[in-house]
This record gives sequence, C-alpha cells and structure tokens, in this order.
Amino acid sequence: MTADAVDAALAAPSDEIGARLLEVPESQWFDRKSVRIDPKRLAETIVAFANADGGTIVVGLSDGMVEGVDEDPKRLNALMQTSVDFTDPTAPVQMALYECRKSDGEPDHVLVIEVPPGRHVYATNRDESFLRMGDESRKLTFTQRRELFYDKSQASYESETTRLGLEEVDQELLSEYISALTPREPARLLEARELVRDGLLTVAGALLFAHHPERAIASAQVRVSRFQGVERATGARQNLVGDERIEGPIPRMLDAVREAVRRMQPTRWALGTSGRFEDVGLVPEDAWLEGIVNALVHRSYSVQGDYIHVDIY
Repeated sequence: MTADAVDAALAAPSDEIGARLLEVPESQWFDRKSVRIDPKRLAETIVAFANADGGTIVVGLSDGMVEGVDEDPKRLNALMQTSVDFTDPTAPVQMALYECRKSDGEPDHVLVIEVPPGRHVYATNRDESFLRMGDESRKLTFTQRRELFYDKSQASYESETTRLGLEEVDQELLSEYISALTPREPARLLEARELVRDGLLTVAGALLFAHHPERAIASAQVRVSRFQGVERATGARQNLVGDERIEGPIPRMLDAVREAVRRMQPTRWALGTSGRFEDVGLVPEDAWLEGIVNALVHRSYSVQGDYIHVDIY
C-alpha cells in the first residue's frame, strides 16, 4: 500500500510531488528526512531498511513542509555519498533527484533513496546495526544482530561445527534415518546434508543424532514440570509436585517428553479409545504434542542460557 502511494506520488506532476509525498504515512517501507539530517543519522535509516524488507527514503521533507535539497550542493553531495561513507558493507542503494516545488512555491528537488532488502547484515561505520520495525529504525542488541545474521543465511548456526565427533552418533537413530532414504554410506549421507563437516558433527547433526548434544549445545534440553494449582509459587509456598529434565537427540527427547507429559498431566475419568472408562488427559494429546514438536524443532538454539520448559498446572 505504502509503496504504491510513493510510486504514485513520484509519478505526479513536479508541482505536486512534494505535497503528495507529505501525505504518505511513514511506515515499514517509507521514511521522510530533512535536508539538514547528518549523513551518519541518514546511514542508520538506510541500514535499517537494508536489514529489513527494503524501502524508500525521501530527503527534503520536514515538519509538513517541502524544503528541497538544492540550497547547499555540498551537503547534498555528502548525503548522496552516505551509503559509501557510513555503511558497512556498502548498502546497494539507488538515488535520484525529482523536481518539485518547495512550500514557498520555488522550484527545487527532493532526493529519493531506494534501499533494496540486503543479502547481508548491514551496520554503520560505528559498528551499530539497525532494523526497520513499523515506522521506526530500532538499534539491535548483540543477540538480535546475531539472530538477524543467521536469518539472512549469511552463516547458518545449525551448519556450524561442534566439538562432537562421529563417535558421538547414536547409531540406532542414524540407521533409522538411513533406512528411510536411499541406502548410502552413513558418513557421506551426513556430509551431503551438512550434518557433518571435517569429521565433526554440525549443530544440526548433534541435535539430531548425538547421544549427548547438550555437551556442545547447553540449551538442547527439556524440563517438564508439574505444579499443584493454577500458578507457580516459590519459597514457603513452593508447589512443584513433579519435575523431570530430559536430554538427548531430538527424536529421543520427543518420545521422552511425550511420556513425561502423559504421566504428569491432570486427567479425568472418561470413556477412552479402548471403549472402556479410564484416565483421560484434560487436554487432547494432539494439541499439546504439536506445541512440543514446534518447540523442539523451531527453537533458536543459537540463543543460550535456558532450555525448553513444559509446565503443567
């Protein structure tokens, strides 16, 4: 919607362009800047767009007024060199000057900067990275920047090697995996799928097949806890009545977590699938099992410090 409005404004007659651009709301894909902006600050917005979905920046508009950019050619030149001077790596922007009329009626130009979505994670020359979120350019923390790095496939965390060798592989699990595919030599099969590199399991390989992936990836654990009542209490009111920590490769963790939840979940006496009255879980197994599978498969294992929790009340 915003992109169409910007394109329509830029296609308008020159005496309407400025006013039309002022009507377009700032958003995930559009921002307005004054000609007085410092190039270093402009670089932050360029970086934010490049790290997100791309967007358009129009320089020469401020506080509901069309300022233009022609008054100071030296400043205009500095603004047009922003991506080269103040982004790392250099953001591949496209710039163009559009004829317009200032709010006082004088002819002038606005600088239009088109920022495509980048394939890398971009930063300013001060090594600060930003991401466009709605109509704001948010500065990223170290962890957020690393996650963006992985999201852009510049370096996949799952393909990084661990310190675990092939001797750590659960051969039974590996055999089951191989039997589901065209029979091949196990080592080559793992290498072809980037589960092993240089004789070491990658993060993905360890998560899938290592006996103890938690030796290399501390977060590769699940804790299933049962609390009495409807909330977690501490100290003298502590109400933990069941607690089990589960480790191992994801396929084995999934089975173990499933059994732990079955044992700990609250039940009711009802007609079961066997046709007899029995203890039946209050929450359908398909529902909670899907949540557990999603947690194990989609968790960002690059974020360390805690493991997956399954809390039952």
